[in-house]
Amino acid sequence: LVLLMAAVTFIPRLIPLVFIRIDNIPKKFRTFLSLIPYAVLGALLIPGGVFGIPDRPWISIIVLAAAALISWIKNSIIITLVLCVALAWGLQLISF
Repeated sequence: LVLLMAAVTFIPRLIPLVFIRIDNIPKKFRTFLSLIPYAVLGALLIPGGVFGIPDRPWISIIVLAAAALISWIKNSIIITLVLCVALAWGLQLISF
């Protein structure tokens, strides 16, 4: 069953890799495809980020703004993650 499930998820990922060459895709469409991961990430993270701490949404909003700023300046997911977790933890400690 596990191998069948693996094949079912692997085959749709393999088909475009085998049959579609990157130089056949128009430049505008390639640009569009390159932006999709950011849009999906935003759609997943922003609602969870705003409502992550239900009784104190202001902490979530501050941490989201800090994450945007830090990731823009540092361009590192690890640094952004560590600093924002520390910020959220610190704000929760001082806001009892």
